[in-house]
Amino acid sequence: MKALKKLSIALCICFTTSAAFSQDTVTIARNAKFYADSMVRSYFYENWEPFIQLTNYSAIKYYGGKDQYKEHFKTLYYHNEPNKETDRPEQVTMVTLMNKGTDEWQCVLEKVRYTKMEERKCRIYSYLVGQSKDEGETWKFVDAGQNSEKNIIYIFPDIFGTLAIPEYRVVYEDVEAAELASKERAEAEARAKANAPKKAVTKKKK
Repeated sequence: MKALKKLSIALCICFTTSAAFSQDTVTIARNAKFYADSMVRSYFYENWEPFIQLTNYSAIKYYGGKDQYKEHFKTLYYHNEPNKETDRPEQVTMVTLMNKGTDEWQCVLEKVRYTKMEERKCRIYSYLVGQSKDEGETWKFVDAGQNSEKNIIYIFPDIFGTLAIPEYRVVYEDVEAAELASKERAEAEARAKANAPKKAVTKKKK
């Protein structure tokens, strides 16, 4: 009976700890997304000071300081400037959230921008790498942009080795529609072939 009671208490503690960890993780992810949303809105509306404040210092240092970092991102901004009457700030979603048993958390968030390039509608997928050193309360980011994962290690040397960053990509709506139509045609042809009546095999007379 005592053994059963001890087991019940152990299970209760285990479930309580698991539930608390899950709840904490949700809160930490929400905090990361809040700060990331603030960063992408600052970029969209050209509020460079808060944009820089939300940037990890290692990235600012990599580009040579605040002024050089600001000029780099201003150049990127004007290269494909958003139309503020029709475009919206990028949509941000959590991809990976990671902790290694300390006060530090890191994450990868996906940014999706709906825009036009070369007069063609498209979606641009890029990524933010986030770091929190106060148990997920506040966050700063490195904009992975078009950098390779290898290059990110130089920009952000503190990155967890197992934190994978997807590649930057552009998806054009017309190409996506053509690929979908091609796939549907191939599937229809395969179904038609599978459902076609099979020809009877006639034996040759000897």
